[in-house]
Amino acid sequence: MAGYDSDCEKIYKSRIGGGQFIMVQFYQGTPESVMERLHRTISYFDKSWSSKCVPASDEQIQQLENICAEYGYYVPKVYLDYLKAMGENDGGLLEREWDGYMEPNLHTILELFDDEDFEAREYLQQGLLLFSYHWSDTHCYLRLTTHDDNPVVTDWEHHYFAGSFEKYLFQKAFNIYQEKFEHKLSVGTSIMTCDTLLKKYSFPCSVCGGTDEEKMEFVRWLVVNLPDLHEKEAWFSDNLNYCSYNEHYALSVNIHHSLLLVFSCDDIKLKKKIDTQLNRIFQR
Repeated sequence: MAGYDSDCEKIYKSRIGGGQFIMVQFYQGTPESVMERLHRTISYFDKSWSSKCVPASDEQIQQLENICAEYGYYVPKVYLDYLKAMGENDGGLLEREWDGYMEPNLHTILELFDDEDFEAREYLQQGLLLFSYHWSDTHCYLRLTTHDDNPVVTDWEHHYFAGSFEKYLFQKAFNIYQEKFEHKLSVGTSIMTCDTLLKKYSFPCSVCGGTDEEKMEFVRWLVVNLPDLHEKEAWFSDNLNYCSYNEHYALSVNIHHSLLLVFSCDDIKLKKKIDTQLNRIFQR
């Protein structure tokens, strides 16, 4: 299969499509194949998703390219391919960040670049390209200063948010996948609670709540200490997002603020077992 690595990630999900077993694949491949792989992945568990996607117009894309050129940058290839495939409507893929009201569509982004009261051009001058807007100012940006075709995603405070735009897309696809399971549980902590957890289990905690490295070390320890979760990390995990899965479950942990764990499965017995194990560790 052109553009795909032979060692693709695979899981088998039951009860999709009238009780049939359908193989869901999260393919890892080249930057040139991101959109094709993304479409194939989501289509396994959401047949209607692709039909909702609407590309941005050539005129809109050219307008964004011209704006970037004014500041000595170009639109990164992976983001450019995203715009050509779903820049007007991505079927709800990136809207689900935060409270589900992000606005990644290109016409909104271009309006913000024309708004003198908005700081899109000021951020671009610093090498940060706005690609997803939120009414509360919790926007997402692409870091252009490295001139990478698959750049790091940052938050509104210039902090690392995802390892690359490709990984960010697949993390959001994984979130959609988790919603397809019958049972779900989540655990969230405050910064202070996370600080207490790290110290309780003798993890380094050089700042209140731990650094990203310290929190991720705890997350990997946590997964090992949940007997029923033993799968390796998904390739689209990164410094702030841990994802793993097999034929029985899907797990995601985000440590951007403190710690947010989401576990999904179809087996109620497995859900209860994991819930008990998490209660023991987190003392909920």
